[in-house]
This record gives sequence, structure tokens and C-alpha cells, in this order.
Amino acid sequence: MKKTFLLLMMMLSAVWCYAGSYGILVNGTTYFAAEYRGKDSMTGMYDEYLAHVQVSNGDFLQLYDAEYEAAWVVDLDTWSVAGFTKGTDRYTASVTGCYDFYIKLKYGEDQLYIGNGSNCGEGEDIHDIYKGAVPHQCEAVMMQAFYNESYSATAPGVSEYGDTKWTTLTAQANELGQYFDYLWLPPSAYGDGAGYHPKQYSNQNSNWGTRAELDALISALHNAGAKVVADIVINHCANKSTWCDFYEMDFGEYGVFQPDETYICSNDEVNLNPESGDCYGTASGSMDDGDNWDGARDWSHDKVYVQEMFIAYLQWMRNVMHYDGFRYDKGDGFNNWHHWNYNKHAKPEIAFMECYSGTDEIQNRINGANGDLMGLDFDLKWHVFNSFAGWDYSRGRGDCIMSRGDGKHSVTFIESHDWFLRPDNDNEFGGRGNSMTPALKARLMQANAFLLSMPGVPCVFYPHWAKYKEDLKPMIIARKWAGVHSESEVKDEYSTATGYQATVVGKYGWLILCLGDKANGQGFEGYQLAASNYSTMEGHNESFEIWVNSSKEKPMPQGMETINSGSSLMRRGEKFFRDGQLMIRVGDEIFDAYGRKIVIP
Repeated sequence: MKKTFLLLMMMLSAVWCYAGSYGILVNGTTYFAAEYRGKDSMTGMYDEYLAHVQVSNGDFLQLYDAEYEAAWVVDLDTWSVAGFTKGTDRYTASVTGCYDFYIKLKYGEDQLYIGNGSNCGEGEDIHDIYKGAVPHQCEAVMMQAFYNESYSATAPGVSEYGDTKWTTLTAQANELGQYFDYLWLPPSAYGDGAGYHPKQYSNQNSNWGTRAELDALISALHNAGAKVVADIVINHCANKSTWCDFYEMDFGEYGVFQPDETYICSNDEVNLNPESGDCYGTASGSMDDGDNWDGARDWSHDKVYVQEMFIAYLQWMRNVMHYDGFRYDKGDGFNNWHHWNYNKHAKPEIAFMECYSGTDEIQNRINGANGDLMGLDFDLKWHVFNSFAGWDYSRGRGDCIMSRGDGKHSVTFIESHDWFLRPDNDNEFGGRGNSMTPALKARLMQANAFLLSMPGVPCVFYPHWAKYKEDLKPMIIARKWAGVHSESEVKDEYSTATGYQATVVGKYGWLILCLGDKANGQGFEGYQLAASNYSTMEGHNESFEIWVNSSKEKPMPQGMETINSGSSLMRRGEKFFRDGQLMIRVGDEIFDAYGRKIVIP
């Protein structure tokens, strides 16, 4: 039987080679992806992508190692399609069809995903396989594009940093898209205040603006090359008029739902507080399987009909509202298995949760989501808050998700809406109301230099950008120039009370971060100074330097403004493959992997 398949064109960073490559063995015939992502020297992980492999009923399949000519099977990932039966050393197909394959190999955690290929004809569109909500070696930089009540003209800080209504952000879309890969937006569903007490998920008119304005913002950010992350509040919901009535949730083709008291956890306040009136004792959902939120009604996620409502909601947010990723509010509010369940149906490109607890619990909850979830790295925030803001570098990177070598699951940050200019919270960087004072600027920029040099997916805070963007831009460019990513290796070389130095391994080179007395202007052979500031206060050194050597694999392609060009802008390079070679498109020009301009007929 003739096997035909189309090669999935992925934007990868290494050229395919036969030795050391993996593929699918079908009845003794081996199929490899033409573009091989390659082996990550630090994680030992290999990725392979194949698309539109035609398989007949009765064919047997195995994974195949070309270097050792070895074939074997692993368990199919639970997201994979039916139609393959596992034997002792092979899979047997029971359904004729066209299939896409995604192979991920990492020590004992090997995974094989099989998805339905849409068509086997040459030249047809390729069906993408969902690879989870935790990107591998993610080079993205994120922004939290709002702060506490920044939809209001009277909110604290708005007079200085500006509001973040949909229309305001739309006007900034082109600039934001040049520096940020993901924009985390506030809750967009109709609800109270900033949206953290939603009322009607299918109604996208909020205090931040109308649905039409939101549509325009998402479109503008996409056109600028940025992705958009929705703030998803599904642990709890505010009511329509009483403690147990809800608005209808109309998600069009994905379903219409009318929640009632059967959707509410049976140990919610509606059953415990007599002030709930006629609703007292009526909630009949399952017991809350997470931390209770007493300010609104907690959803009973264990109920299938509740799961169906949120699967519909999240699919609607992805496919109709065109959000690219999710930030889950109150991530400890229900069993994290549900995050995995919702992700596998809605297929966000990235998903992370809020959980105020320490690193141990956050990592346990990520494991509870089968690893398909990232977490806001709260212990890193507290480390920076308690150490850098106090001129103490002796703890290095501290103890957090990122410093434990799990940057893949870490969204790192310094500040967020929960503390900034909040009259009821002392956990703002540098103390309540102090983080943006002139006296604290040097330490704040030092903290951002640390954030943007380290593994994980760094999330810059909007007010920091609004006031200090010219200071932040070189840091972001330096990170991208070196190719620092979520899983980058870090070598801590110096850590005392007065200074810190570390070398970070990127995809394209190395980045050296110097803080405190290590930022002394002496430099490093072969490195360029990408960003720096020199400052002392009260006898403490608040200086930082970021040095970059990007010659490891290739220089910055010609035509892309670099740090020393005098321009504050960086043009985006789009990677693609043609005739087995990596190409980089910058505007209307195309370069090879070494920055040489080429002409494609």
C-alpha cells in the first residue's frame, strides 16, 4: 500500500538530520518529519511532527529510532483519537484514515499523540495537532495589560499611567505587538467592577468596553503579531437578582445553558448563610473540591452539566472571541483535573493559573492538571519583593518554580493588579504605594532586568511599561536576541548580599546578568552591553547590566534593528522552511539562518 503524507511546516530552530531522529514505522516503512526540531541538550527532549499519514485497517505502527534502528511503543496520550489498539510491541490500526502524528520523547515520559488528518491530498491544508497549553522552550514575553480598576478614570494611578480600556489598548497595539508575544487582558465577561465577579459569560460587554471594541482590540493585536490571553473566572459567579438565580449563557453553536441551584456547590454560603433568603439550603451540587470563595456562588465542577457549560464557554472564547490563551483566576478553587479537561477541549496555546500558595502546592496542582497548566510564580514575586527591594542578593534566584528548573511551567512576574496601589494590601513591590516613586525606580528596573533575563515566561506589568518603557525595551530585545526561553539553563556564578551574577543559555547565544556590585562596567569578552543602569542609594548598589553574545548559532539577521542601532524598535522575524532550509522573513525581505539576504523567485 502506498503511504503518502504532507510535511507539517513548523517554525523550528534546527535543521532535520537522519541520525538521532525519530519517526513512525508503518508496516516496516519509516516516516520522518522533514524539519526536525532536534534534541534539547538540557532536557533531553525530542519533538517530531508528521501530518497526513495514510493508514489502513490492520496496519501496525511503532515509534522508530533511526540511529539505533530500534522500534517500540508507548502509551497513547489520552487526547489521541480512537482506532489504534496497543499490543506488546506495536499498535494495530482498526480504522482506515489519514492521521497526524506528534511525538514527544523525554526520558520515561514519552508521549505519542495521534490526531485525525483533515485530508490526504497533496497541497491540502494541514490539520494541526494540539500539543497542550504549556509551550516547549517558550521564547514569549507577556504583559499584564491592566491594573487595579484601570477601566475607571477615577482609579488610583490612572491620571499618571492611563486607563487600559479596550479602545486605549487598541491605540497602542502596534507598539505592544513589537515587544510582547502575549497580552493578558482583564476579565471581559459582563460582571461587577473589574470582572472578577462575572455574571454572564456570553455577554462580552464590560466596564472595559463593548464587545465590538474588544473584537477590534483582539484583531489589532493579532495584526500586530501578538496573541491574547483571556482572564477566565470560572471558580465562582455573581447572580442575577437573588443568591441562586443566574443569567442565561448563550454560546451559540457551542450550546445554551441556564444555570440554577443545581450548579452551585452544596457547601456554598447559599446553604450556610440564612441571609440567602429563599435560596437558603437550595444548592444541590457536589461538595466544593477546592478552596471556597465566599464572595460569590462557587460552581460545582464535578457535575457533568457544569463541565459541559465551561467546555462550551472556553471553546466559544477560543473560536468565536479568538482568544489565544487562558489565565485561570482562583486556580485553587476546584480540582485541577478540570483545568486539564477544559484545556484539552478548548485547546489554548498557553494556560496558566493563579494560586497564592507556595511552590510545593502550585507544582502539586500543576501535576493535578496532568502537567498541562502553568502557574504564576508567586514565590519568585515574594523573593524579589523581600530580597531585591531590600538590596539583598544573597539568595540568588530564591526558591520558586523557575529556580527549581521547571521554568516550563512558570509565569514569572514582579507586580500585579492584586497589590499595585491597593489601599488594603502592603505587598506592593517596595511597599504600599511606593513601587513607582522616583526613589524606587532603580530597584524596580533592577527587578525587571532579573525578570527578563531568567527562564519562565516573564510577565511585565502595564504601569511599569507605561512609565518606563524606554528602560524596558532594551531588556526585552536582549532576551529575544539571545533566545532566552522558559526552559533556559542558568548558571549562578556569584550571589552575595551585595551582588549577583548569572549566565543564561539561550537558543541563539548567552546572556549574562549582573546585579549590585557585579554591575561594574568591566564587561565580558565577546559580549555586547545590551541594557544597564548604575545607581546607589543609602550606600546600597542598585545597578544592573545585561550582556549578550548571540553568536552561538547565528547572528541577528540583517535588517532587524539591534540594540545598538539607536532605534527603540525591533522588527519581528518570522521563521519558515523552504526546500529544507530555515528562512527568516523580516518585512518584505528574506534572510537565511545566518542573516544573509536571499531572493526567492
